[in-house]
Amino acid sequence: MNLNQLYYFNELVKQHQFSSAAKRLHISQPSLSNSIKTLEKELNCNLIERRNGRVELTKYGQIFLESADSIILTLENAKHNINHTKQIENNTIEIGCIPTARENFLPHITSVFEKENSSTFHYIYHNGTSNQICLEVQNGNFDLGICSKIDTYSDLNFIPLYVENTFFTASKLASKLDLPQSTRTIYLVYSTKHELSQPAVLNMNYLSLLKN
Repeated sequence: MNLNQLYYFNELVKQHQFSSAAKRLHISQPSLSNSIKTLEKELNCNLIERRNGRVELTKYGQIFLESADSIILTLENAKHNINHTKQIENNTIEIGCIPTARENFLPHITSVFEKENSSTFHYIYHNGTSNQICLEVQNGNFDLGICSKIDTYSDLNFIPLYVENTFFTASKLASKLDLPQSTRTIYLVYSTKHELSQPAVLNMNYLSLLKN
């Protein structure tokens, strides 16, 4: 038994079809089929059965899936923790940012941040919606986020950064209407569950006091 077999089996269960799973795994369908057969032979039981063109789990397959999921999750967490530790050692900060803030405000943040630090930091930027950014910060994939506040993420820290003007538009009618202007507060978001180097947190908190 090897790790590829676990990943192949897991993907087959998700897709319910050999053709779809093989495509997602970037392998041939015969290779996937042979891998599952080898796994079943080693376990001396049938893990799957075909019903109306779909692949379904047997009772043995359900038992094996629980263990396979646990092993894969443990490995993925280990890989994530290793990569995260490497980023901290290399002073790499991964930032999720809404597009308007990335264009108008993020360069200012990093500029001031670098002036406040004696160390050299490297930045990896990701565009996204506020909800996507909060989810990635919560999962530990981003160190920081710059976005609107999402109240459902109660385990994240939201620190006000600046106020951004927003406008309502109505295409060709815009010139004929008295359209309202509003504002929204943009926040610096991070999770205390996923450790960022202390100088980075302290200085990013300092930056939260800046106003655009």
